[in-house]
Amino acid sequence: MASPWIYFTSLMMTCASIMLHMYFTVMYSDLKDDFINPIDLSRKLNHYVIPEMLLHAISSVLLLLSGAWICFFFNLPMILWNVQLYLTHNHLHDSTTIFKDVSNRQKRSFIKLAWFSVLFFTYLFMFVSRLVD
Repeated sequence: MASPWIYFTSLMMTCASIMLHMYFTVMYSDLKDDFINPIDLSRKLNHYVIPEMLLHAISSVLLLLSGAWICFFFNLPMILWNVQLYLTHNHLHDSTTIFKDVSNRQKRSFIKLAWFSVLFFTYLFMFVSRLVD
């Protein structure tokens, strides 16, 4: 049975991922509204892509090692999606094609934001329930 502090750590890492994807969404909107140029957007967002993927992977490995199998398997599709994006080199933003990809990238960011929001409340519930036990 997983410790409440594993869930708390995962909760904090998920909170950081939510904030990053909110930042991504705002930046995509700024690009659509022409408040930022594609080179600056790519430079700013590429700086945070790998850390966001690592945050999620570390959180998932912590859950796996602590015996929280259900939560790990709940994270597995996002891990596989991130690995697929990394292996096909679609994880970084290219300033020359960002206008063509901005709507798809924004949809991807919304999907991840929703996914991390569900994970956030799941980890919060698990953390509180482990503290009560």
